[in-house]
Amino acid sequence: MDADNIATAPWPAGVFRDVLTDGSGRQVWARDWQHNLIVDGLRKVLAALVKGDAQGSPADFWAVGTGDPSWDSGSVPPDSSRLTLTQLYVETARKPLAAGQITFVGGAFTNRLEVTAAFSTADIPGGPATWSLREFGLVSGGSVAANSGVLINHRIHPRIDMQPGFTLQRTLRLTF
Repeated sequence: MDADNIATAPWPAGVFRDVLTDGSGRQVWARDWQHNLIVDGLRKVLAALVKGDAQGSPADFWAVGTGDPSWDSGSVPPDSSRLTLTQLYVETARKPLAAGQITFVGGAFTNRLEVTAAFSTADIPGGPATWSLREFGLVSGGSVAANSGVLINHRIHPRIDMQPGFTLQRTLRLTF
């Protein structure tokens, strides 16, 4: 999927792209843009924002997780069964998102946002046992504590084996 073609997708929709760099900043690999699942939590957050309730910002944290090792063999739960997820399957770390990490795509006040984050092994406690990443999600509200807040999107992806010095640069585009 092309990141620019998301504008024609049914509302709401998202795509993401990962780039892995080594300790010298050299690109190890880059993945093409891929589909991202918007879960039901986004509707709750949007309703709270329209009502004027304080929920935090629509995207406060980017969480990563080890997920389920069985996903490596292709037995991934279908999108339809994940629409009602409220948390990652196995969250191992999350980072707060600063205002500059969430920007409009195509000019101010469009219906498209881009969210960027970078994760290194220093951001993921637990050592090598937690460095095999298989899932991520954006979280509204909550705290830095795992599984807090409202999950607004979720993605299961091929395993990424982080190593000391590596940085995973993530870009997510959302269309509303």
